[in-house]
Amino acid sequence: MRKIVHSDIVLGEPIGFSIYSQSGTLLFRRGSVIHMPDQISRLLVRGAQYDETETDLRPYTPEAPPPPPEPEELSPFEHMGSLILNLKHVLATMLKNPEQIDVSTRIKKIAQELQKICQKDIDSALAAPCVDSYNSYIVVQQMMGAVLTELIAQKKGLDAGQRLSLVCAALTRDVGQLQMQLEMDKHAGPLPDDLWAQMRQHPELGAQLLQKSGITDPVWLDAVRQHHEHLDGSGYPAELPAAHITQGARILAVADRYSAMTKQRPYRAQAYFPQFALKEIYLKKNAEIDEEIGRILISVTGLLSPGTMVRIKSGEVAVVKSPTVKPDAAVVYAVYGKTGMILSTPARRDTSQPGCEIVGLVPFADCLTAAVVIKQVWAK
Repeated sequence: MRKIVHSDIVLGEPIGFSIYSQSGTLLFRRGSVIHMPDQISRLLVRGAQYDETETDLRPYTPEAPPPPPEPEELSPFEHMGSLILNLKHVLATMLKNPEQIDVSTRIKKIAQELQKICQKDIDSALAAPCVDSYNSYIVVQQMMGAVLTELIAQKKGLDAGQRLSLVCAALTRDVGQLQMQLEMDKHAGPLPDDLWAQMRQHPELGAQLLQKSGITDPVWLDAVRQHHEHLDGSGYPAELPAAHITQGARILAVADRYSAMTKQRPYRAQAYFPQFALKEIYLKKNAEIDEEIGRILISVTGLLSPGTMVRIKSGEVAVVKSPTVKPDAAVVYAVYGKTGMILSTPARRDTSQPGCEIVGLVPFADCLTAAVVIKQVWAK
């Protein structure tokens, strides 16, 4: 053992050795820090010492703690789910306490994240709102319409700024309907005349609410205000002729119609299957909707869109993973076995092979018990 000297200890810095009393009692462990000069003086007076054999007189550097684990990146499908929840919060706050939120900034952030997902994984972007059975119809339907708006606008060749404005419009297009949604949900059939009359005013009311929230973007506001106008002048709220309906509103109109038809809601007995919704939309071409945009919609979603439930010849029920036009080329995953039991994990099936041909469509509402398994198809 060797007695310490004043120069062995530097105030405020870790000690490079353990310090013991003359009797061998441990006084300070290596790495301890002494801040008071009197403490050093007392150690010197007491004849404090250290063991030369275990001493490293190099400056003491505590072992760095292991770096925190990188946060696990959400899959595009899970990211879409988080955006739906975010949108739900923004819309609810905007309705109840608009002064507490910067609507423009928050909606633009959601829109930008949605655009990134569309670039990265179209399957997940289309599927997440389609298979969402937890959140309210109006929130999920707006998210689905926003995805379709982005994809259609891309194919129309719109620049990034125009697309962002339109995605923001799609995310907020029904804010004017939020206050009457609970009343609408009470009706299992057609809406009463008075409620329908109120509903026809929701695009204008929505644009006014957005303006009160600080939105000044004319592309955003016009798309919200006009998204229920028809090319033949039969739309609402203003019955505008085709020449006065903006391109953005035409895109929103098609995206809104498809997402509304394919999502079940309380006052509709059953949602349309995607291919039937597309057929009905296309029959309205030129009269109500833009024919070119209708064709683009079909190319984006396919006749079998992600999230569509199908029955295959083996008796299994499967979910479509990617947009497809030809049933024998569909990418599907079985989620119910031949006996009707839910599979623990989705099992891919080749629809071009005997026994795996698609023989029918199944309402998504009939498959809610397998929701967790269905979502695994995109959450991998």
